[in-house]
Amino acid sequence: MDTFSDFMNYLEKNGNLMKHDLKLDETSDIYKFYQKLFNSNYIKFTPYDPGKIDVAATDSSEFLRMLYNGKNIVIIRAYTLYNNSITSDFHADLVAVDPVDQRNFTILLMEHLEHKSIIKFLEENSPEYIFVDGSLKGRLSHRIESLSIEKYENFMYDYMKTLKELIRKAYERGTTLIFMAKSSYTESFKKYLLSTARNDAETLKIKEKESGIYRNDHYIIKSFAKESGYTTPVMYRKSLEGTDINYVSFDILPDPLDLPMKVQVLSRDFIREDLDQKPYNLDEKIINTLFYGYTGYKVYNLWLVDVDKKVKFRSAEMEKIYMRALERKLGITFYETRGERRARIRA
Repeated sequence: MDTFSDFMNYLEKNGNLMKHDLKLDETSDIYKFYQKLFNSNYIKFTPYDPGKIDVAATDSSEFLRMLYNGKNIVIIRAYTLYNNSITSDFHADLVAVDPVDQRNFTILLMEHLEHKSIIKFLEENSPEYIFVDGSLKGRLSHRIESLSIEKYENFMYDYMKTLKELIRKAYERGTTLIFMAKSSYTESFKKYLLSTARNDAETLKIKEKESGIYRNDHYIIKSFAKESGYTTPVMYRKSLEGTDINYVSFDILPDPLDLPMKVQVLSRDFIREDLDQKPYNLDEKIINTLFYGYTGYKVYNLWLVDVDKKVKFRSAEMEKIYMRALERKLGITFYETRGERRARIRA
C-alpha cells in the first residue's frame, strides 16, 4: 500500500487544524486578545559583548541495558565543567523497575547526580553562574513519597535533601544557578498574561474560555514574536522541606526563527524578596549572558552544549568498554534479553 499517499490525504484534510495547533489564527478574537498582552510583556533584546564570563555548566548522561532476569543495569554520570576542569559524580546499579516508571526514575537519578556533582564542585569553586540543563520548577515540584522500587523506597527524601543542600551551597558561594529547558509544557507565562488582563465583561468571557484550553507558553511566544527578545521575568515561590525558595522564570527567544527556551534563575539576591507571581527586574547581565551563549540552532547554549558533548555516553564506549567489562566480570556472554542482544550484535 502507498502509505505516503495516505499521509498526504491526512495532511490535506487536517493541515489547517494542525497549523492552528502550532500558531494562533491571526484573524481570531483570541489572537487580538493575546496580542496586546504579549506586546506589553515581551522585551526585544540584542546581545552585546559581555567580556569575560565566569561560567560553569552541568549535565548528565545515562545508559540502560535490560538483562534476562528482568532487571536493568543502569549507568549514569554527571559532569560539571569549568575552565576545562571536570567535577563528576557516578552511579551504577542493577535495578528492578516497572517499564512504565523507568524513564521518570532514570531522569530523577540523573538530576540527583547533577545536584551532587555541583555540590562537589562548589566545595572548591565559586563561579558567577552555573548553567544546568533542565527545569528548576520541575525539580522543586517532585513529590516526596516512597517509591515502589527495590532499594530506592526512600530515594525522594534523599533527592530533596540534596537539592536543598545544593541551593544552600550556591547561596553560600554567591553563585547564581541558571536552569535552561529546551522544551516546555508549562503555561506559567500564559497564566501571567491572563492575570494582567483588564476585567471587563468581554475579557472575562475570553479568560474563562481560555482557562480550559491548553496553549503552552512556547505556543503563545511563537504566535507573536517577530524579533529576538524575552518575556517578562516573573518571581515565583516554592516550598522545599519547609523553606521558601524564590526563583525567577521567563522565556528567551534569541532567534525568532528558532524555538523559545524556558529559563529559571536562582540567586541569593532573591532571598529577601517578598514576591510571588510578580514581575521582577532581573539583572540585564544575566539576560545578556543567555543571549550571548546562543550561537545558532545547534548551539542553544555554548556552555551546556560543551558539557553535553563531554558527558554523553557513546555507543562504542558502552559496548566495547563498559559492557565487555561486565561480561568478563560476570562470566556470562548473553546476559541481556534477546531483543537487547539483537540490537547489540547489529550495532
